[in-house]
Amino acid sequence: MLELNKIYNMDCMDGMKKIDSNMIDCIITDPPYCIGTTSNGLTASWHDNNLVIPFFKELFSEWNRVLKNSSSIYINTDWRTYPFLYPLLYNYFTIKNCIVWDYEWIKAGSHYRFSHEFIIFAIKGEQKRKFSASERDVWRIKPINFTNKNPELHPTRKPDDLVRKMVLEGSTKGDVILDVFMGSGTTGIIAKQEGRNFIGFEIDESMFNVANRRIGETKYFRKLNVFDRYEKKT
Repeated sequence: MLELNKIYNMDCMDGMKKIDSNMIDCIITDPPYCIGTTSNGLTASWHDNNLVIPFFKELFSEWNRVLKNSSSIYINTDWRTYPFLYPLLYNYFTIKNCIVWDYEWIKAGSHYRFSHEFIIFAIKGEQKRKFSASERDVWRIKPINFTNKNPELHPTRKPDDLVRKMVLEGSTKGDVILDVFMGSGTTGIIAKQEGRNFIGFEIDESMFNVANRRIGETKYFRKLNVFDRYEKKT
């Protein structure tokens, strides 16, 4: 059994085996988008997913074991990785939405400039909606400005407001949130601020150390803001 509110510097597949069945209330995670992965480990076309498909099959099977019924799942992805994640996830969970994260900004792109990513929203078992019926599947939230050369800034770090929205709409206070690709610790920080528990895994030691420091500096309580309207009263 793993201790709550800690990040573990280990492979998530090894770590999840230490989590009790039906313990997790919500998964929020940002897996590698697997662009450029090939079966021989060399950098080439992202079309060859012979390595990553078996990994995600095993990952989703473990998620199914550790998640409670009525739990929520949010997976960050993009248009290149979404097509192979969807059918694998479909084998274990009910996929409810493909949320479009609109950057309200433009990033790099050789033809049309990239201005959005996807978030797969799925549930395990039956679940009553935990957020307002008026919520839309397009979320307009500005991304991190990666012109900042801070060496502790994870290259795919998601903005606090995006993660906070998932935390507040996918869980309630006291719930346990799992992030198997913790990166620099944003999911743990927001969980701590919002009165949730968390378990995280990060295999990169340098990012693990950054995440631990950032979470250690985070206070348990925050000032009220616009996201309070997402909190379901129980």
